[in-house]
Amino acid sequence: MHPSTSGDHSIPRFTWWDHRGSREWVQYDFKKPKTVSQVSLYWFDDTGRGQCRVPKSWKLLYRKGDRWVPVSAKDAYSTDRDKWNTVNFEQVRTSSLRLDVQLKRDYSGGILEWKIK
Repeated sequence: MHPSTSGDHSIPRFTWWDHRGSREWVQYDFKKPKTVSQVSLYWFDDTGRGQCRVPKSWKLLYRKGDRWVPVSAKDAYSTDRDKWNTVNFEQVRTSSLRLDVQLKRDYSGGILEWKIK
């Protein structure tokens, strides 16, 4: 199921509850190395109901050997509610991707869906 809005409580979600205003991360490990050049995120934000908001900022890293390296993003890292936030980047071959996320002050945050191409 795809999210209907950023506050969609009818589908599973990943959150950093109850961390607030902190820098957090989440990682996606592939079974075998994969070539990727795009990610799309649908942020969880339950304004009016709870304490999760879209993040202040984020960036994408990929595993290169034993290091985490930022991708060469071609797009801005958006944090819009109620829509897919897509970043295209120079193609990389990797075994893992990591989102490095700065939560908004006094709020937690989360992800409803993360797509990788």
